[in-house]
Amino acid sequence: MIEIKPNIQHPSTCPHCEAPLKPKTILWQGMHVCVESKCVSCHTKIIEDLEVGHAVNFPYQLDLAKHEVYGHEFCKYWLGEKLLVSLQNPQEEKLGISKEVFKCHQRVLILNCIDYLYGHSLLKLLNAQRHLDNYPEYGLIVIVPKFLRWMVPEGVAEIWTVNIPLKRGQCYYPNFDRFVSEECQRFDDIYVSKAHSHPSHFDISKFTRIPQYNFDKYPPRITFIWRDDRIWCNALLSASLRKLKMPDIALKLQNARVQKLFSKIRDRVPEAKFAIAGLGRSTQFPDWIEDLRVDKFNAETEREICQIYAESRLVIGVHGSNMLLPSGHAGMTLDLMPEDRWGNLAQDILYQEADARLAAFRYRYVSLQTPLAQIAAIASSMMLHYTEFKQNMTADKYL
Repeated sequence: MIEIKPNIQHPSTCPHCEAPLKPKTILWQGMHVCVESKCVSCHTKIIEDLEVGHAVNFPYQLDLAKHEVYGHEFCKYWLGEKLLVSLQNPQEEKLGISKEVFKCHQRVLILNCIDYLYGHSLLKLLNAQRHLDNYPEYGLIVIVPKFLRWMVPEGVAEIWTVNIPLKRGQCYYPNFDRFVSEECQRFDDIYVSKAHSHPSHFDISKFTRIPQYNFDKYPPRITFIWRDDRIWCNALLSASLRKLKMPDIALKLQNARVQKLFSKIRDRVPEAKFAIAGLGRSTQFPDWIEDLRVDKFNAETEREICQIYAESRLVIGVHGSNMLLPSGHAGMTLDLMPEDRWGNLAQDILYQEADARLAAFRYRYVSLQTPLAQIAAIASSMMLHYTEFKQNMTADKYL
């Protein structure tokens, strides 16, 4: 965590002359938490990221007067340059912000979960458990977009809910900056959470209030996680159909693949139950596949669908943020990886297994191009052999 009051803990140097920068104040851009600094030598004003969220690894410095961005090239466009554009184009629209106070503290820790991607926001929120467990002397204040309010765990001191849509998550709203800056005047000591992009050691049930899967549950259910915008079919074909404005054909192909996959698994695991869940209700499924999809997500539908995940021995779906909550609640996960996503391996999976060998069995990754029969064989093996595998791999724990 990083101190911002009474002192700003942010040593850094000028991108022009490499002299020390003197921090002046904190700028709450929204997704970014920034420091406004001034060079002690050339007196240039620099705005730079606090090392929070993705800025832990890729912080950027901005010279607004020169319209320049300094930092690693890897994420420069979607982090550094987007930040510059947002500050050059402040949104004067007033965001709706609500404040809930549960405990009064003078020493606080602020966790900012605002982002422009759903998965990023959710993963930042999961940092809350580490702070609640390890820093009880600080009141934890969580800043969340409205769609995540329902997942804030119990024990926090305050919740500041911001009514900001994901597509506006990279924008700079001066009224948000004013709100947070004014609220910060109430406290003597303030730290900001690093809000790590991929935290570990959390229990998802503390956030959703839905228990994880019980392997004693019978009959076992397999759930495919449906989405309309990243389709399980040949990538070139899917792109071509979208270009031709014929996405319905791709969705029908996905439907056919899911039915064929389930049929092959049913041949091997006849006692299994099958379901389809996720966002988008395009196409129809036969009666033996329970259709639990929704047209849109809200707090109520997300709770209900998490219960579905928690009743699933295995969830299968195409890699993406849509796999976060399913993987966190289900017994096992089979992640279908597009060829351009192998660099993002495991970023969409909420591991809830501490034993490395059991985790290797419970969470699997295969190419999206893997033959359907092979995927069915892998899924069936996971369904049939987990109990035996666990007994063999953990026998020494009982000696």
